[in-house]
Order: sequence, then C-alpha cells, then structure tokens
Amino acid sequence: MNNRYLLILAFYLLSTNIQAQEDDQKFHFGIKLAPSISFLKPDSKGLDNGGSKLGFSYGIITEFKIQNNYAFVTGLQANYRNGKIEYVEDVTGIKKTVVKNLEYVEIPVLLKMKTNPFDKYKYFAQVGFVNGYNIRAKDEEKNDISGEISKLMFAMSISLGAEYSISGSTVVVASIEYNNGLTNVLKGKSDIPELKAKNAKSNYFALNIGILF
Repeated sequence: MNNRYLLILAFYLLSTNIQAQEDDQKFHFGIKLAPSISFLKPDSKGLDNGGSKLGFSYGIITEFKIQNNYAFVTGLQANYRNGKIEYVEDVTGIKKTVVKNLEYVEIPVLLKMKTNPFDKYKYFAQVGFVNGYNIRAKDEEKNDISGEISKLMFAMSISLGAEYSISGSTVVVASIEYNNGLTNVLKGKSDIPELKAKNAKSNYFALNIGILF
C-alpha cells in the first residue's frame, strides 16, 4: 500500500480515537466568573425598583454527562446580588432609595442540553434552579442589615451559550444567563416602617465565562 494512504489511514484512526475519548468524557470540572447586572423586583404596594447595580459571581463548576448531548450541572459559587428599592415616606411624602448589597453562597442544579459539534463549537441551553444562603448583607453606608434579609433564597436560571474545544476534553464556556428569584429576600425587620413585611425578589442578567477540564 502506498505510504501516503498509510499516513491518511493512521491520521484517520488517531482522530477517531481522540473523538471517541472526548465523547466518553463523563465528568468535567472547572471554574467560572460571571459579571452581572442585578436588581430587586418588589412585589408589594408602595415599593418600586430603584434601579440596577453591578454584581458578579465566581466559583467551581462540575458537569456530569447523562447521555449524548445532555449533562447534569452543579457546583458551588459566591454570588453578589445587589439592588435598589424605592419607597415614599409616609410622613414626609419624599421618595427614598435604599441600596441592598447581598452576598450568597449558592448551589445550582441545572440541566444542560447541547448540540452536536460544529467544528470545535457546541451550542447549548441550560435550565434549572439555584439554592442560596445569605452570608452578608450591607446597605450603601456599609452597615450590616443581615436582620432585614431572609437567609434562604431560591431562584430559576435560564441560559444560552457555547463551548469551544481547546484540546482534548478542555473547553472554554460562555453563556448569557437570566436568573429569576422566586422567593422573598426581605425579612420584614427593617428599621424603616415602609419596608417592614414587604416582598422583593432578586433578579439578574449575567455573562458567564468559564473553563472545564
């Protein structure tokens, strides 16, 4: 057989073997960073959204392959969910804005649905829930307001993104996420009468950037 054909056959077998190894990858582990635009969405009469604030999250990602094109994703992340709330003082009638800087430790539970490869790219949709525990809460003056914030938080996460294969099983991941809070973050213990026993949910849009090995 011509040496050229032998080289072609060897290259084909090698590439097929590499692809098979990639397809057999059952577990990925990596890190992520996600700048966000976060806001509080009041659900009570007399409260309004006072505007968005910059936030961010960072942490580790673990991805478990369920079957071709489907994976279970979880991990551990620190998330700064900030926002502003507006209200009108009952006595003066003046509109006031309060800032909430909230930090959570979160565990996501997500389903990832991928396309077949397009060259070195795969596109995906990811949906699921995020469980959070508040570890820090401060106002604009850096005063502790932990007593005003519910400890537990529950949210829904939806994102669209892409993976780019660098080498072997290592991929760079990027996605746009919408995170919709489902539970009240206000505890109703505020010193401000207008903010007591009120409801507001924490939402954000984020750009997730990570690498999986």
